[in-house]
Amino acid sequence: MALDQMTEVLQADVARFPRARLTVTKGPDKGLEVVLEGQPVVVGTDESCQLKLTDTSVSRRHFELTGGPGGYRLRDLRSTNGVRVEGVQVMDAKLSDKARLSVGRTELRFEPERHEIQWPLSPHERFGEVLGRSLVMRRLFALLERAAPTDSPVILEGDPGTGKEVLARSIHEKSARREGPFVVVEFGASSEPLMESDLFGHDVSSARPSARPGAFEEAEGGTLYLDEVSELPNGLQAKLLRALETREIKRPGVMGGIAKVDVRVIASTQKDLEAEVKAGRFREDLYFKLSVFRVRVPPLRERPEDVPQLVRSFELKNKGGQAISDETIEMLARHDWPGNVRELRNVLERLAAFPDLGAGAIAKALGKNMEPGDDESSGAKLRAEMSNQLLSMPYHDAKDRVLESFEKTYLLEHLKAANGVVTRAAQRAGLPRQSVHRMLRRLGINTSDE
Repeated sequence: MALDQMTEVLQADVARFPRARLTVTKGPDKGLEVVLEGQPVVVGTDESCQLKLTDTSVSRRHFELTGGPGGYRLRDLRSTNGVRVEGVQVMDAKLSDKARLSVGRTELRFEPERHEIQWPLSPHERFGEVLGRSLVMRRLFALLERAAPTDSPVILEGDPGTGKEVLARSIHEKSARREGPFVVVEFGASSEPLMESDLFGHDVSSARPSARPGAFEEAEGGTLYLDEVSELPNGLQAKLLRALETREIKRPGVMGGIAKVDVRVIASTQKDLEAEVKAGRFREDLYFKLSVFRVRVPPLRERPEDVPQLVRSFELKNKGGQAISDETIEMLARHDWPGNVRELRNVLERLAAFPDLGAGAIAKALGKNMEPGDDESSGAKLRAEMSNQLLSMPYHDAKDRVLESFEKTYLLEHLKAANGVVTRAAQRAGLPRQSVHRMLRRLGINTSDE
């Protein structure tokens, strides 16, 4: 079955749920409140929190509330003192009625209102290469289906591994610029001079005898994707804003001339850019310029019902792997997946490469340990099965398989540690970035934020 045959058109709909209010009723911040309209709200003492408290017994990021059809979900973000709902400590709870919350020395009141929030939902369960039947993903698809045909900038906010770059590429492919280039610039692990050179290129100077075009010129007529735009230093934020407003760029260098550019910009970030603006780390005028469409990409933990569909789609891509049982898929759907879809994909790739190691790989992914005494016997059994599998193959085939498995596992672990940023992963591995890109292409590893 082909991947595009796995999806079906769903009935177009509008999801409805009540707006809610979260108010501090006791503690040093009494009277503070935030209105909940489905957006994620983090409560804590950190500057980035949507409800920032001064109570020193509250963790920096204490708990999170996210809303949607069916009510609001409260998740303890591994706080020091925990969260209590009506006096009962919880790690994960559903809130649909009025409730009293306690964190540290602070009490809050959660209260749904009569005002109704409406989410337009896409009738489709995919947008380009991104799949999802859940309501949060169909809402995301509805927003992107409206944004894609326009020429407006888009900001994609979300955790590492949620699929931001894949979504950006899909927006490009559904736009009038689809025949033009799609150029990616990564800011996550670059110095300011390198960022400037990547964006605007450089002209002839005493340090650089040859000129080089930057990403703006390379993306002419197409789309420029700025990954981790929140990492831009303030000086470059001003230059980026000027380029977007004037549609002109100037290559750094003695001979640098002014060039007209015609590009659409899509940016992504792990951070809440609105909070970055309030903290003074990101220019407000640039934020408004980039966020004509501001879209939050939900983490996999908020859409566990999409896991079976994702597993089956990766199964098709991992040719030759054994079919994954429904029981295993149910176990995978119960996992939080802190690395999101990228982590799920990596685990499934390992299972496809060495199916005999499946139980161990899944147990590790789910954070489960083997029973005492099982490590040695199970490990010996798995090693024996793997050896038998390799010994049944011709020498060069077996050698290539072991080497490819090592390279893939090695690079995937470095990518995971680098939050998917290839430049940072290459630095960790002690390899040139171009070499890592070539290895990733050869191994069939998608380096986008999938």
